[in-house]
Amino acid sequence: MNRTVFVIFLVFLMLLTSCTKTTTPTINPEVLVTPTPPPQPNSGMATIIGQVVHNDGHPLAKIIVRLADVARGAEGKGGAFILDLARSPGTITDQYGYFIFQNVKAAEYVIVVGDVEVTGVYEIIHGADGKATVWNLPADQVTNVGVIKVSITEPTPIPTLPPGTYPQPTSYPNP
Repeated sequence: MNRTVFVIFLVFLMLLTSCTKTTTPTINPEVLVTPTPPPQPNSGMATIIGQVVHNDGHPLAKIIVRLADVARGAEGKGGAFILDLARSPGTITDQYGYFIFQNVKAAEYVIVVGDVEVTGVYEIIHGADGKATVWNLPADQVTNVGVIKVSITEPTPIPTLPPGTYPQPTSYPNP
């Protein structure tokens, strides 16, 4: 009798669990691509965050972003930006086009997107007037420059051979 009750209970339990509705949660991809807020910069330093997207709206992943120092003339008038590839801060965007520069010198910067050094495909971020946009990064603060739209295209990678085994190169006789 105990055994029969146990079997009936087990069958009932299996039927009950098989009849429950299981729902797969839907994931909104826009929610996943929001960056985690960065920590506050070290004392006297600044942090800058933003996102690089193409003019057509798709994010540019794994693209170089650099900060060019702004040098001002006498009494703060005029100025020029200086991109020193050895000393200017640089980073690479993530898969969603987000970038972050943590603990950089609090100063004025111009943002340069792209590969200045190797491919020469880059864009200096400018305003509607065509002049380079200067961002002032105050000390002890996080500056969000928002979405930066660029018209550059990602360089085409060098074609490579598919993986596999290849014959050894022909050896030539010694002269």
